[in-house]
Amino acid sequence: MKNSYGFSWPETVLSLSITFLIATTILPLLNSMIVRLEDKKRDYHSSLVMYEIAKMYIVEGILTGAMQVDGVMYSYEISGEKICVDYEGMREEQRKCMPLIK
Repeated sequence: MKNSYGFSWPETVLSLSITFLIATTILPLLNSMIVRLEDKKRDYHSSLVMYEIAKMYIVEGILTGAMQVDGVMYSYEISGEKICVDYEGMREEQRKCMPLIK
């Protein structure tokens, strides 16, 4: 009777194939989750920029400008009765507007 230690060649190939199949399924999902998380983070930062703009508008009367948060430029403008912030999203340029309540 022959004692063998470890895995045979077919077992190793099967294990590696299953591992690669799982990895190729999970990596696109992980990338999609990272992109969505970054978009939500940038949307949150645009809300913070909007808040700061509203304070600056009330105190100093500033209508346009730009602010950088975490390496992303947020340009803003106040026109009429709304505040708008433009920024670069992960997939495309984004614009977020809210009414200005005095």
